[in-house]
Amino acid sequence: MKRKILLFLAVMLFSNVTYNVSAVDYNFEENEDYYSSLCSSAAAAKNVTVCTAYQAYVDQKVKDAEAELKKLLGDLKNLSANILTMAKKITEYEAQITKLEKDIANLEKSIKNSEKAILDLGVQIVDRTKSIDGIDQTIKDRMVQMQAFVSLNSYIDFMMGAKDFSDLVLRIQGINDITEYDRDQINLLIEQVNELNADKAEVERQKTAQIQNKANLETSQDTVNQLKVSITAIVTEYRKQQDLLEAKADEIAGDIEATTAILKGISEALKNVPTSSGFIRPLSSFSVSAGVWTYPEGGIHLGVDMATSVNTSVKAVANGVVIYSSNACPTYGYLGNACGKPGRSYSGNQLYLLVSVNNISYAIAYLHLAQNTVLPIGTIVNAADVIGKLGSSGSSTGPHVHVEVIYLGTNNVGYYANAWKGDLFFGTSSGTTAINTYRCDYNGHKAPCRENPLTIFSVLVGKRY
Repeated sequence: MKRKILLFLAVMLFSNVTYNVSAVDYNFEENEDYYSSLCSSAAAAKNVTVCTAYQAYVDQKVKDAEAELKKLLGDLKNLSANILTMAKKITEYEAQITKLEKDIANLEKSIKNSEKAILDLGVQIVDRTKSIDGIDQTIKDRMVQMQAFVSLNSYIDFMMGAKDFSDLVLRIQGINDITEYDRDQINLLIEQVNELNADKAEVERQKTAQIQNKANLETSQDTVNQLKVSITAIVTEYRKQQDLLEAKADEIAGDIEATTAILKGISEALKNVPTSSGFIRPLSSFSVSAGVWTYPEGGIHLGVDMATSVNTSVKAVANGVVIYSSNACPTYGYLGNACGKPGRSYSGNQLYLLVSVNNISYAIAYLHLAQNTVLPIGTIVNAADVIGKLGSSGSSTGPHVHVEVIYLGTNNVGYYANAWKGDLFFGTSSGTTAINTYRCDYNGHKAPCRENPLTIFSVLVGKRY
């Protein structure tokens, strides 16, 4: 009861104090790491307004991501009929996963930091309570001491007891000093009580936020997992339909007349291309992300995919000539992107070599290269020369080069260059026909036929080299 009276007196003494609060436009989206750290620390007690707003921002992000997922799951019900539309959105879903994974990391960090902040605030509350009790006792003692001056007569007697004017001034100043000291003590008491209440309120806010963020964490993790499952479903369905979708891909180069003219101009030089003693790999360092003939989930795949970072140098696998190249696509495509003309549609930026290995000629197809990196038609190359840079153009889900190897026969490179009529499959067709009729290991190596690039380059699916 005595403390309540003291606080009432303190409030009366300082009732004329006013506070101005200004609104601030917080840019949470660009400063998430900062606010996440601030609002899960003990310092949040002095930033309640912004931290409350930040928590609302975090909660809304989780709800928005959950709503986007529900829409995606609804769209997946008609996946087969809308595969091209859905495939195009994979990049968006992957970007969303990246953002959510960062949010999850922030939530995990925030929960951990908040646990420490709650403990620190608990210690601070104990210390403040002790300080308040001490100030409270000091004020009580002072009030007891001042009781001698409560009555007017006592006050006058004290003043009149002065020996001279100087003593009177000192006695009046003493009373003023005592009063100012008491006001300072009451002011300090108000400040400490306010901070104590703020600390207690912050503990409760952080406990509530911690519970909410644990729920947000669980929801976000579930959203990420379902997005990944959805992407896998889209890719799987696309692979199943890929043969039908890409069967209409252009088999004949769109600018064959100009290409033929270039090749005729170097016909004599092509007769002298030396044969290589063996194949080298198209990349120095890579992982094999997809094997040959079919994908594990279904769908035809006529080459090997070698994955590494964009703009990695792609090399000629043997001595030969660039019989054709196409450079019309952005470096980054997406699953179902038909870009590739005037070359093969869906194949992005592409290059075709005629090479000689142990006096046998082969056609090598390099697909999904980076834009503005492929060598021009008619360029004679040696094994290991850079023929372009790795990209993700055309129908692609990530940086890689797709390599196909076609056995042509025992004539020299010049012979096949002169006979070529622009067929980008070099007589081996595509789709199921390519697998059932033109696989070298099926047709007794009757030219033209498709070699297994895993065997040619001595690599295995899933391995890194």
